Amino acid sequence: RSWVLAVSVYSIVQAKGCFGNAEPVEPEGWVEADGVGRLDERMFVCRAVGRSMEPRIHDGDYVVFRAKPAGTRQGKIVLVQYRGEADPDTGGSYTVKRYSSEKVAAEGGDWRHARIVLSPTNPEYEPIVFSPEESGHVEVIAEMVTVLRGGV
Repeated sequence: RSWVLAVSVYSIVQAKGCFGNAEPVEPEGWVEADGVGRLDERMFVCRAVGRSMEPRIHDGDYVVFRAKPAGTRQGKIVLVQYRGEADPDTGGSYTVKRYSSEKVAAEGGDWRHARIVLSPTNPEYEPIVFSPEESGHVEVIAEMVTVLRGGV
């Protein structure tokens, strides 16, 4: 398939292997991506599970992501792998949430996270907050590009 017309669909488990560790995996299929804009080889699709990001993302929607995003993640909706408290919808180690972090100066002119907050858009759900000691458990896998409502 051409990257110009379609985007590969991966399960969340595969997304980590493919985009986090550069391990080759096969896509589960392809999704037509008319109206998404310019596509590239870093883009992929995962199906949303749960209601924590409603009304922006609904259960069952296809979400288009771009792997290994450059620049700040502040305020962006991202696909995150974490090894802390389980997400209430999936019980797994992946979640899609709005990212924010507070940073403080560290020795040598560097910086470190004071805390990371992964926020749902649905007020029925609580944010996931990571302390400085837990921030190493958070890995941003990809940044959301758009939502393909209700799948395709």
